[in-house]
Formats: sequence, C-alpha cells, structure tokens
Amino acid sequence: MSLKGLKPTLFRISTKLTLAYSMVLILSSTLIFSFLYFQITHSLQGQERAILESKLDEYANRIEVSGMADFKQFFELLQKYDRDSALMVEVYGNKSEVIFAHEPTPNFNINKDLLISELNKHGEMSFEFSLPEVSSTEAVLVMGRNLKNGERLVVAKSTEGMGQQLRYLQKLFWWSLVPVALIGFLGGLFLSNSTLSPVRDLINSMKKIERGSLSTRVPIGGSDDELEELKLLFNKALDKIENLVNGLKEAFDHLAHDIRTPVTRLRGRAEIALTSEGDVESYREALQSCFENSDKILSFLQVLTDITEAENRSKKLKIEKKFISELVSEIMDLYGMAFEEKEIIVTQKLDSHDWAMVDPRLISRVIANLLDNAHKYTPPGGEVIIETINQTESVILKVTDSGPGIAAEEHSLIWQKLYRSDKSRSEYGMGLGLTFVKAVVEAHDGKVNIKSPVKDGRGTEMEITLQKMA
Repeated sequence: MSLKGLKPTLFRISTKLTLAYSMVLILSSTLIFSFLYFQITHSLQGQERAILESKLDEYANRIEVSGMADFKQFFELLQKYDRDSALMVEVYGNKSEVIFAHEPTPNFNINKDLLISELNKHGEMSFEFSLPEVSSTEAVLVMGRNLKNGERLVVAKSTEGMGQQLRYLQKLFWWSLVPVALIGFLGGLFLSNSTLSPVRDLINSMKKIERGSLSTRVPIGGSDDELEELKLLFNKALDKIENLVNGLKEAFDHLAHDIRTPVTRLRGRAEIALTSEGDVESYREALQSCFENSDKILSFLQVLTDITEAENRSKKLKIEKKFISELVSEIMDLYGMAFEEKEIIVTQKLDSHDWAMVDPRLISRVIANLLDNAHKYTPPGGEVIIETINQTESVILKVTDSGPGIAAEEHSLIWQKLYRSDKSRSEYGMGLGLTFVKAVVEAHDGKVNIKSPVKDGRGTEMEITLQKMA
C-alpha cells in the first residue's frame, strides 16, 4: 500500500486520538512502575543494610565481650543450626591477616585482594562498600567495623536474591505492558469514536448540504459539551444561510419585477416611436418617457450601491456637527405639500439642541425615506409626529404615523433588501428604503428600532439613534 493510500487512515483525527490515548496510558504506566520499582529497590536495599548492621553489632559485641575464642565456638555451633549461612564473616588482624573466616552457603566469591585494598582505605569506626562477585554480574554488600583491639570485623552478603526479585518485577512489568497497550488502544478507539461522533454528524450534514439540501440540520444530543455547542452554532449558521439564500431568491424575484416594469415601459414607448410616423412632439414625449424610466432604473441601482457601500463601510463618511431639527425642516419643506394634499396633520416636536456628528447628505436621505413611508401609509386625514430627543451622548429621531401598522413577525424582515409586506404591495416602491436607513444609521454607529402597532392596533413608530461623538 502506498503512502497516498495510507494517509486517509493514518492521518485521521480518530487514529491520532487513539494512538495518543494509548501512548499516554503506556507512558503513565511506565512512570508509575518506575516509581514503584525505585521504592521497592530502595526498600530492599534498606532491608539488606539493616540485616548486615544488626549482625555486625551482634558479632562485634560478642568479640569484644567474650573474646575471639568464644566467637569461633559460636560459629562452630552455628553451622549445626544453619543460622546466618548466607553471610560471609571474616576477622582481620593488624597486618590484614585473616584471623577468622566463615564462608557463606551458598558460596559467593569476591576478590580478596580487592577486599583488603578497600579495607585499608577505610580507617573510620564503621564503613560500608560494594564489591562485584567473581564470575557474576551481582554485587556483594560489605559492612565492617574497627574493633577496640585493632582487629577489623567484616560482614558481607550477596545481593543476588534481591536482584532476582527485581528482575522478576521487571519481567512482570513487560508482560503486563502488553494488556495495558491493548486496553489503551481499545479505550482510545472507543473514546475517539464517541468524542468525534458530533464531528462526523457535521461532516455528514455538510455532504448533504453540498448535494443541495439546505434544510439539513445536525442532530443535537443531550450533552452540554463544547462539541454540542458547536453543533448548535452550526445549525444557527445554517438557518441564517438558508434564510439568506431564500431571501436572495425572493430578492431577485422582486428585483426582476421592479426593474421589468420601467424596462417594459421604456421598450414599449421606444417601439411605438419607431413603428409610428408621428410628429416631433410625439418623439419628444417618447424620449421623455424613456428618460424617466431609465432614470428610475439608474436610481434603483444607485440605491443598491449606496446600501452596499454603507453596509461594508467602504465609503468614507463626511462627518460634521449638524442639528437634526435643521435637516428635518429642510426635508419637510419638500414634503409639506404632499402631506397637505392628503390632509395629513404633521406635528413637529423638535429639540433645539439635537446636534449629532453625521454625514448631512446621507442622514437627510434617511429622514426623507422615513417621511416618505409615513406619507405613503398614513391614510388621508391621519397624523404624523416627528420628534427629536436630545440626550447626553446621542440624539433620538422618531417618526410616528397613524397607518395600518406592521405585524410583529415582520419587524425583523422590513430591514431586508427588497422586502415589502403585504400591506405595502399596493404602494409603489423599490423595497429598499428601510434597508438604506438601517445601513446608513449603523454606518454612523447608530441604532434603528421599530414599534408597531402604536395605539389601538394601528400606527408605526420608526426610531433612529445617532451619536454625538463620531
């Protein structure tokens, strides 16, 4: 199998997690064993030293109290009971000659010259050192004491028994490492599969979405871990994407409808002008109609461009200190006659200190859009209230009409491009006015809000907040 064929298996996260879990378990087991092995080794060595120290004290007291003759007689009797047979006991004179020697059973051999050489290095009362066994890898633990009469007592013991116990422990560890590795692999495989189950759900959902099923959602489990939170966020993102795609489809439908009307009129007037033999005035009217309809199309596209620039903040705002009441008055000069024709009562409650840092041209268009909507949807004889509220750090502009109102479920939809509620279908419009309002106000770091109905199930209040500091 080539490396290319191995990559999908070896480099999967589940495989990495399984191997990582196995390695952690093996390494932790090794560390625990090493610690225990060190403790056991230290304990066994301590026991060996304790035995030798005890015997060294016993033998030294017997020699110094009862003499060497009694000590030799003691070991003659000792052989009958096989007591302390594993110890090598020797007594050396002032000239390093051997006065007494008791050979251990089973016997172990050490280099006597090396032993005497080590003895001569130690002049302190008690001493301790290790020597290697002859023809063996084991060591011999040697303890000695200088007696009062100048003689030296030496007690030695092979560490072969301790070495056998430690080798048995090592063998036991290596054999136990196999099931530990197996348990680590199986446990890691189980944990990685259960941990990555939400990720596989995400992958399967993404594959379905790739095939065109935008309604697919990741199944949610009952846990509260981070992966479940990721699934929830993923589903929320899918909801937004689906809404955006559906909104885009609807927007294109509205766009096609809104552009088709002026284009059809333009084409129709141009066709009539081309197929009929009229006078100059007829051609002039046809060209005037073509100009007006093309101007509507350009205006529609320009508003779309302005919204995009405001949303992306790609167009630099020309910020200056401006009183909102002044901008309202300027726009009302343009809309005053239109309100009078519908006999709409306009009440202005403007604060004389309502200044904010804004781009006057864009905010004027925002106010115009709000007043235009209020004019369209307020019935004849109705009322429109325009109010500014001055605050410490901001200014609030409210435009309230007495129209039919907007349903609560549409409050979040009216800010979308080309969205038009059922109540507004009868009125001409591009469906971009409130989208433009929201984009421009938020480009000024402001906020937009809607309240509807206002009173007795009717009326809409549009509120924008603008900052005093840019």
